[in-house]
Amino acid sequence: MALIYPVRLDTPEPDDDAAPDFAELAADLSDQWLVEIDLGEDGDDACFGPLTPRAAWDLAIGVDGRRPEWSVSVLPLHVPGTPDELVGLFTDD
Repeated sequence: MALIYPVRLDTPEPDDDAAPDFAELAADLSDQWLVEIDLGEDGDDACFGPLTPRAAWDLAIGVDGRRPEWSVSVLPLHVPGTPDELVGLFTDD
């Protein structure tokens, strides 16, 4: 599976064989998200958004389920705060 999405540091670690779960998405990062799809052929890719967190998640899961060989990323469109605050959401530093 090539589904990529941000997960906050304080989110419990899922089982290795667990399916992706919307609750893991750091939905509090942004009200608007985009889905980026890398087709893996000749550098072709596409972006879709802005979408709500749930709509972006549903689109990404749907595409990943149909084309698992593609890389699908769910990305926040706007993240308020400083770089230090953002990094602090995902690391112990």
